[in-house]
Amino acid sequence: RRQLADRYDVVATLSEILERGVRTGVFRRGVDPVQLYVSIAALGYFYLSNRYTLSAFLGERTDTPEAFARWEAFIIDAVRRAVAPPDVLPPRG
Repeated sequence: RRQLADRYDVVATLSEILERGVRTGVFRRGVDPVQLYVSIAALGYFYLSNRYTLSAFLGERTDTPEAFARWEAFIIDAVRRAVAPPDVLPPRG
């Protein structure tokens, strides 16, 4: 039961953040908080849980502090772009 309550807490918090962002013009309307949460969790989990396989497959270390920092920056950029209105998309990089 606690897990179910945690799920609603996360979704409620994301909903509030999204609503505030829409009101201030930094987020677009219609972002589903459940899909946003799943996306953020998936981006973080996949990279971390597959870092050694990714290292072997890509031929580069994906388990260094620098690699984690690059992936974190990518996640932040991807999420910002997912929620931003088209006219206020952040610059790439």
